[in-house]
Amino acid sequence: MIMPALATLTSLLIALNFWGWQEYYLGIALGLIWLLLTCWLIGGRMNQLATYRIERLAWGLIITTSIISLASSILFYFNLFNTIATFSLAALLPWLGTAKKLENEPKSTSFNSWTQFLTSSLIALLYLALALIIFLLLNSSATGEAIRTPWAVVPPVCFILIGLLAGLILFLARTKLSPIWLIPFYLIFLSLLINIYPLGYGFDPFIHQASEKLLATTGTISPKPFYYLGQYTLVNFWAQILNLSIKTIDTWLVPLLAALIIPITTFSFTQKITAAKPLLLLLPLAPLLFTLSDFTYTTPQGLAYLFVLITILAIATRRLGVNIPSRLLWLFGLAAVFTHPLAGLPLLGILIIWWLKEYGFNLKNKKLWRVLAISGTALIVPLSFAVMSWLAPSAASIKISADLWVNLRRLFNNIIYHLPFLPRFIDLPDSIYLWGRPITLIFIILAFIGYWLARKNYKPLEFIGQVAILPFIGFLILSLFFTFPNLPPNEQDFYTIRLWDITLLLLWPLVILGLYWLAKKILPLFKHDTSWILAGSLVLVASFYLTYPRLDIWHRDTAYNTTTYDMAAVRLIEQEAQNSPYVVLANQAVAAAAVNEFGFSKYYQGHFYYPLPTGTNPLYQVYLNAAERGLPTRDIIAPAADLGISQVFLVLNRYWADYDTLSKVAKDEADAWWQIADGRITVYRYDF
Repeated sequence: MIMPALATLTSLLIALNFWGWQEYYLGIALGLIWLLLTCWLIGGRMNQLATYRIERLAWGLIITTSIISLASSILFYFNLFNTIATFSLAALLPWLGTAKKLENEPKSTSFNSWTQFLTSSLIALLYLALALIIFLLLNSSATGEAIRTPWAVVPPVCFILIGLLAGLILFLARTKLSPIWLIPFYLIFLSLLINIYPLGYGFDPFIHQASEKLLATTGTISPKPFYYLGQYTLVNFWAQILNLSIKTIDTWLVPLLAALIIPITTFSFTQKITAAKPLLLLLPLAPLLFTLSDFTYTTPQGLAYLFVLITILAIATRRLGVNIPSRLLWLFGLAAVFTHPLAGLPLLGILIIWWLKEYGFNLKNKKLWRVLAISGTALIVPLSFAVMSWLAPSAASIKISADLWVNLRRLFNNIIYHLPFLPRFIDLPDSIYLWGRPITLIFIILAFIGYWLARKNYKPLEFIGQVAILPFIGFLILSLFFTFPNLPPNEQDFYTIRLWDITLLLLWPLVILGLYWLAKKILPLFKHDTSWILAGSLVLVASFYLTYPRLDIWHRDTAYNTTTYDMAAVRLIEQEAQNSPYVVLANQAVAAAAVNEFGFSKYYQGHFYYPLPTGTNPLYQVYLNAAERGLPTRDIIAPAADLGISQVFLVLNRYWADYDTLSKVAKDEADAWWQIADGRITVYRYDF
């Protein structure tokens, strides 16, 4: 009773500081104390599974996060999500847990000699010191310039340091058992974008942060969305409890949760397969081998994927005999639905199938219900898109495609891309892509091996392979028989590919099982541990490189980041417009800057006043005609004024293709123009 009361008292002090004292660092300290106490108490519900304190805290964190996400979303729909609700929830949450001690906490690792103890301790200290050095080095490489890949500014020495860090964690796997050692490596691996892009990376995070700020300011979002609330309310909750800004919480939410939770939940599952060193710590590193790009920055999709991964690992662990409460699985699934239905709905279908399998013995017409659940899970996403298309046109609108052969060819090309190949040159990029190109194929082969092993020795895990195929069926249906008419040709896979991603996430327990079988076969072949440590370090470094945007002979990411110059451009436009209605033709980086600076402040005829690359916004097509497919003449710009405004601004970044040619025409055609930051950006105004 003492610990829950202490956590509740802490929440009351947080509320007093929020409304009265307003001490910044005191608020952070109180928030962290509340978080640790609450996660420890909530994690106590997983004592049958958790053997280490960090395990209990990590499971407590994901359960606490899920409860907050689900409860806050429901409160939002009833217009009850506000500061009072936040602090009330914070006061009640600790009482849902238990202060019981860990039941099966292992003893400290024993060593055969003082020399072995000192060697292991020194390597552990070196590992932690090196992780801190790498983090600070990456943070010092931050840039405000427009770049297409973080590798343009990351010092090459970082790859050597990452390789050393990988070698150290692999060495520690020989002697250490606690999964806490995995967290620093995961954190370095997943935080590169945060370190390199201080203003933010990508387009979507700016949109979501603006929505979260709108919710914090007004207490609502209108019209009420059917999705994303699981993240929006969660970010607002943590911002108030931890006394940090919306931007800070949003930026770190998914990368930090993933770094804390993925290695621990994977470790919990691995313990039910093997307790042997070094596999107990090696297998939880496996997710890093197959790139975790979706967890390197915060979006509702990434957060929902995290719920999917945790749920399937929990189901797999439960089916191996651990009594994980079934209500927790439903909690994770519902949190995923409120965060992103595209991931949450298939997961909810899988949970229904799991419930029918485990609890539906006495249900009438059980086979019929099972058939309905299986077919519903496979079809739920295509049906959802069809319903959304019928309700209102949007980026997610679909229509039946008659180009089956074209769709088959595109699908076949995607498959070919992931097959092994013989390099044209023998150099560093080639060696990296010998791993990178077939990485998905390797993943699927390991999943098949895992399924074979499950049928042979781990019968309960057969279920994982059976349900993982269902989102893949939905993926094939959307890819082959439907198109998204409101998406450009190069983004036709924008939604469908997510069902493929979900399929891969659901296969993770089988992949771990396949890796376990493979590692048992391969590791004994190495005469010295140094050999497999070196090989593993090289593969982890390659995966680190492949996780992030790249610009090399095999892969060319085209998007530029938002810069301070983009921010300056949107502020200049707002000033020069002199409160008159206007629209802007610009790329995504500038549009993201506008959302960051002014939120969703202007709409004309239902359209946002900056181009949006997806959906029915007509400005995007006008911008492409002006800056990519044509020239910025008045005739080409004029359709933008059809939204009922008299001022159209065009923004050209110097890095844009044919900038000099476009700029020359724009200067002759526009009524006024301005340059920003020594010509890095030029703004043109067309009056109609």
